[in-house]
Amino acid sequence: MTLRDILTTVLLLTLTVAAHGVIWFHGAASNPYAVLVLVLMAAAMLLLPFHLAWCVMVAGVVGQLLQLQAPLPTMHSMDTHYRAMVYGQVFAALLLGVTLHWLRWRLLKQQAALRAMHQRQHRNEQLVTIGTAAAQFSHEVATPIQTMQFMLEDARQRYPNDEDLQRVEQQIRRIHNLLMDWREVAEDVRMHRVLELPVTELVHQLRDAMLIARPDIRIDWHHEVLDNAVITADRTLLPALLSLLHNAADAATLESKIKVVATIRGNQSGSEWVLLIRNQVASNNAAKLRELGQQLQPSQQGVGAGTLLSYATLERFGGQVRWRLEHDEIVTEVTLPVVSHD
Repeated sequence: MTLRDILTTVLLLTLTVAAHGVIWFHGAASNPYAVLVLVLMAAAMLLLPFHLAWCVMVAGVVGQLLQLQAPLPTMHSMDTHYRAMVYGQVFAALLLGVTLHWLRWRLLKQQAALRAMHQRQHRNEQLVTIGTAAAQFSHEVATPIQTMQFMLEDARQRYPNDEDLQRVEQQIRRIHNLLMDWREVAEDVRMHRVLELPVTELVHQLRDAMLIARPDIRIDWHHEVLDNAVITADRTLLPALLSLLHNAADAATLESKIKVVATIRGNQSGSEWVLLIRNQVASNNAAKLRELGQQLQPSQQGVGAGTLLSYATLERFGGQVRWRLEHDEIVTEVTLPVVSHD
């Protein structure tokens, strides 16, 4: 509720009371212009928040009913006619209020859906741009990787026992394997190929990947073992979940522990897998949390592309990811539908 809403409410209430005062002294229920008060009621329903608009509506209806208490300047035989006029105006006011309330609610709902659609379209355009750049960079990186492999093979022949060369060769091989995995993922997406991923195996893959990639991060895992729970997705699911874990690790304070809880819970449409990631942060920004996954968010660590991709990937598989603040912790909640195989 803004200052403008308060001033508009006071103005409409003042005009409504003044109009009923003028009507009271000029025929009351017999005044045919009493129906013009409906204009003020309609303006309230169109301009004000619903609770303030109904305050003006109530004031207008009460004023109409009070006209029955005013002395009538005509014969007693016209009382029934005047009462019918007042009751008709009250019914028209209530019908007008309910109708405008419903129409405005539908309009606001459609506007919200339109804004969400534009936001998704903008996000999809960003994803296409990121995907195009990633494909181009992976193609460009493949050539220098092959060149470095040939140079390492030549160096290994001259220095077969050099430990530094062995470590470099391991990292080059890892980059090569990641590029090959990316190509397989791209092929799965192009062919719309999906897999049935057991939940237990998925959690084990997440744990192993984090141990290899982030051995310096302490993660406390709690997993409810369900061997028959399966998630239907493609190979992009694991990188999307790993990206959320990496973001939590980057945002966590020093010497803090990340808590990860994976469980199954029921909902109206069946069962869903829930992954809760809790990490302590130095500063809390609730407004920024509400925009995570919706658009790129510049930060010291990057631009939020990983979060954006994870959000879109989980949404593609019927899942959701939400962020919220609980005391000094950021909680990342991931939900994905699961099926049970006996």
